[in-house]
Amino acid sequence: MIALLPGESRALFPRLADEMYDLRLSAARARLDRPLGAVSRLSVVDYFDSLDPLYVLAINDAERIVGALRLLPTTGVTMLNDAFAASAPQSLRIESPLIWEASGLSLEAIENCQAQEKIIDRAVGEIGVALNEIAQAAALTHVIGVFDSGAHRLLSFRGCAGETLTPPMSLDGEEICVALYEVGAAMDAQFSYLAGADACRLVNLANLESARFRGR
Repeated sequence: MIALLPGESRALFPRLADEMYDLRLSAARARLDRPLGAVSRLSVVDYFDSLDPLYVLAINDAERIVGALRLLPTTGVTMLNDAFAASAPQSLRIESPLIWEASGLSLEAIENCQAQEKIIDRAVGEIGVALNEIAQAAALTHVIGVFDSGAHRLLSFRGCAGETLTPPMSLDGEEICVALYEVGAAMDAQFSYLAGADACRLVNLANLESARFRGR
């Protein structure tokens, strides 16, 4: 299942937003060889979250967030154009009303646990299919993916890492990969086989927030 959370609406759904950021925090701690205290909420909720991106959330059958991604238009501030302004080639700067940037991919499951791989597959598939549908609805031609090396390896293993645009770049000591997806049937084919039948049903945000208020 999929939920779409507009950034400007986070104050209306505080428990849902907190769960999304907690997922990002736990994912960052799992992939980095650092003490737990070295990776905090402040380090994973960054400036780009203040720009009110659209968040795409993968929801499991227990109505918990198991995957998340954020989207920003490239006509404004983005990770690729601004966080890497000093190190990326000028030719890599992408600004177009037809292209959005996807970043902040976070997944709950751990790659080396076989029982959890189905959770990963479904979350990746749902997010990818939803991303393609959102892009088509917005009349986009492409999506730029800005992923940390762990997320990029995970996508590569599943055959849905997109077209690599540049060698890995470094940001705050972390390796970042940039990929290009062409919106349409080709992009859908990369992800739909992972999502499963009827997996991408939209979930009402108010219902999810209410469930968290009740302690579910």
